[in-house]
Amino acid sequence: MLDQHCAEQQKRHEEKKFVISEYDFVYLPIDFSTRANKGYAFVNFTTVEAANNANKEIHRRKWVIFNSKKVARVCYARVQGKTALVNRFSCSQFRCDTDEFLPATFTPPRNGTTSRPPPDTVGKRIINSLPLKHSR
Repeated sequence: MLDQHCAEQQKRHEEKKFVISEYDFVYLPIDFSTRANKGYAFVNFTTVEAANNANKEIHRRKWVIFNSKKVARVCYARVQGKTALVNRFSCSQFRCDTDEFLPATFTPPRNGTTSRPPPDTVGKRIINSLPLKHSR
């Protein structure tokens, strides 16, 4: 969804209708017991204009792709900016078996049209191991 939004904004930018939309940080918190997302995300757009455009496009949008009755709600986060978000999550530990669930940064920022080099992850992944039960 983010790449699609940014690609549309990029096209409008090329037509001189909008500023370019790019993001350089994204984190979708996951409930590791169900492997489902928790229903919210942290995204850092690289400009205020890009964040405002995303707000206009995404806020109150229905999640039709998932056949859900849920509606997106965009809120401004207390922690702002890529550096602050990286600092916030860099010491966090995530009990998961894949880096795909970790916060990610993008250099260069993603705009929906450029090539997509692999993201850098933030935080530490620790393998979820259950304590062994002792029998007597």
